[in-house]
Amino acid sequence: MSDTLGRVNFLDGFPEKDQRRADDFKWDERMEELAALRDSRPEVFERMGPTVRIGLGYYENDKKNAAAHGIDVTKESN
Repeated sequence: MSDTLGRVNFLDGFPEKDQRRADDFKWDERMEELAALRDSRPEVFERMGPTVRIGLGYYENDKKNAAAHGIDVTKESN
């Protein structure tokens, strides 16, 4: 049975998933501007809709993942 379970990828997730997400990362000027707004004027950022805030969270997570996988996440490289 352990042999069967060892061949099933979905139990632990796909090992290459993070690498694929890192390879797919694209620098986005709009998201970078939102991050700057959040840092400089949090009261304005908090009044924005939840979809915008969630989107920024996903973008920043993808950016961190890409950097952890050795992808250059600066504007010049994208």
